[in-house]
Amino acid sequence: MRGVPGARDALSSRSTRLQGYVPIEHPLRRVRVVLDTPLGWLHDALDSPGAPALSGALAPEQVVRALLLQFLFAIRRDRQLIEQIWYSMLFRWFVGIHLDDPKWDLEAFAAVRQHLLTQDPIRDTLLSGLTEAHRVGLLTAETLGARRAELNQFASGVTVGVGQPGVLPARPAQPMQAPAPRPAKSRAVPRP
Repeated sequence: MRGVPGARDALSSRSTRLQGYVPIEHPLRRVRVVLDTPLGWLHDALDSPGAPALSGALAPEQVVRALLLQFLFAIRRDRQLIEQIWYSMLFRWFVGIHLDDPKWDLEAFAAVRQHLLTQDPIRDTLLSGLTEAHRVGLLTAETLGARRAELNQFASGVTVGVGQPGVLPARPAQPMQAPAPRPAKSRAVPRP
């Protein structure tokens, strides 16, 4: 739909319909507002003549929003992410996918995902979205730190457990601890 004259009007009316499914006070609305400005700039940068060609069916802005959902909600696999997006009206609205849009191809999504995560501006945009999600209460500080570490693995080129397309690292298993013994309750005997 990009570049087609008159398509902007059709897209905005379909987007308005999806917006009706999202409560006005939902925290993802604020996160999306934070992403809109950098994604507009990224759209221009990714569509420039010197930028590498990406799959035409997947808009880079949509993939970045989908990646934010993947990091935000700890969706471990690309297949699960795509299924969640096509199932949830909230996720569809957040990513910018309309009801009649065709479902994404898993291999194309994984390739675009890998390409985008190697670029600093994309990681910075994702970090700003995660930071806003923390600010509005969707992420704890501990989870925000873990997601930052996952994104930094792409920056360093060291991808332990994250390098395979669509696989985020599992949380480290914490050793089971025995529950602390409860103090014995003394029963008071009622006096006559």
